[in-house]
Amino acid sequence: MAQDVSFSEGADSALYLGAFTPEDVEVVSSILQDGVFCMKDLAWTKKKRKLALLVNRFRWENNFPERVRTILIIDNVLKISSQGIERTDMNTPLNLLKLDVNQTKKSIVLTLLLSEFGAIRCEIEAIEISMKDVTRPYKAKSGKVPMHPIIYDS
Repeated sequence: MAQDVSFSEGADSALYLGAFTPEDVEVVSSILQDGVFCMKDLAWTKKKRKLALLVNRFRWENNFPERVRTILIIDNVLKISSQGIERTDMNTPLNLLKLDVNQTKKSIVLTLLLSEFGAIRCEIEAIEISMKDVTRPYKAKSGKVPMHPIIYDS
């Protein structure tokens, strides 16, 4: 009988994942949570309909505070817009909280939700996302695991 691998078994390996369904996007989102990037690390090629983003992601699969540079590629991008961020400020760090997919009969919208109420919205033709670690892991400068307040719905 085959046995599922555990998340911790990937701790010493570079991750390379693809996402083609909303459920796949949830997995990629959880791995990229608390990733940090700047606008200079984002490139959109309109002709190729491709958005590329170089993220310093926190390695949640490890037991100590580490980060690794990861390339996130979003294909089939028809249109891109943003809110709550200064696109001309190339060096201010932006904190990625979540990738959110909203799929209707007419369109698919993938939103990169950022801290401080920022967002990058991508209208896409189909879900086709890849992420790949491109450097060796390094110790997180803060030496701490990112923390989030627990919010309860009533």
